[in-house]
Amino acid sequence: MTVEIKFKVLLLLFILAFFLKIIIFPPSAQAAVVNAKSYKIIVSAAIGEPKLTLWGYSSPNSLVQLQGERVAEETIAQSDGYFLFDRIFLPLPNPDYPELCLSAIDTQSRISFPVCLPPLPVGLFDLSVGPVLLPPTISLEKGFFLPKEQISAEGLTIPNTQVNIFLANEISRKKTLLGKAIRLFNFQAEAYYLPQYQIKADQSGHFEFNLPTAKATNWRLFSSANFLGSPTPKSNTLSFKVLTWWEWLLLLLSRLLGAIWRLLRPYWWLIILLVEITVAVVLLTRQKTLRQKKAKRFLKNQ
Repeated sequence: MTVEIKFKVLLLLFILAFFLKIIIFPPSAQAAVVNAKSYKIIVSAAIGEPKLTLWGYSSPNSLVQLQGERVAEETIAQSDGYFLFDRIFLPLPNPDYPELCLSAIDTQSRISFPVCLPPLPVGLFDLSVGPVLLPPTISLEKGFFLPKEQISAEGLTIPNTQVNIFLANEISRKKTLLGKAIRLFNFQAEAYYLPQYQIKADQSGHFEFNLPTAKATNWRLFSSANFLGSPTPKSNTLSFKVLTWWEWLLLLLSRLLGAIWRLLRPYWWLIILLVEITVAVVLLTRQKTLRQKKAKRFLKNQ
């Protein structure tokens, strides 16, 4: 093979390897975390060793986890959602006690938004903190769907509580002079409204509701519950989108291509080898054809 042909082969292989890297290792995105809503928690202390008693409410039979620096405890909530950590030994303050955060994993393996305790008073205290109300857990049936399609969301929270549902819908911005001026300075002029409605969790803490699907647009969703006269912190914020018909077709096409790729992925080295052989054969055949043409021209000129 000549130097020119070798260079073309190497260039084609480099381009092929670059696109395979993008497909196999796509760029990842990180989701932003929103701070939990705070509410009143009673903290009491008595002289003694640095020990913490912590109690509160979550969804029934959920796994409640308490985590912090050199602190890691777990307990199971009762059928009414009540949980108790009765003997948590705290490390000595340096200069303060470590920040402690609670989260719950419900019976459907959904993780709640973390709730962090307020700073604990420093000293050799036997501390008692409560009640700590953990937020609801929530999930969507699916994240993309067509207008007028009936889709539901569900979750778990403290039994027999009132659940507040918050929905945020992006409103299209009108092309006004102010909007044009804002775009010139690279500001985002996104407007949202927050409609709210309420539902009741049953005795097992389960709640369910239908999502709005009247218009193709982007939505955000979160929930909270009311218990003991106070709202719980907000749940995780979920996003869903009502698609147009062409967006739906593109989604189906991308899923089809993804399924084909998953079938071919175990054999991608074989595919690369076949492509390399094919490229090499084509280039060699082309080179042979050019040589034959040159030979014919040479004989014809003789």
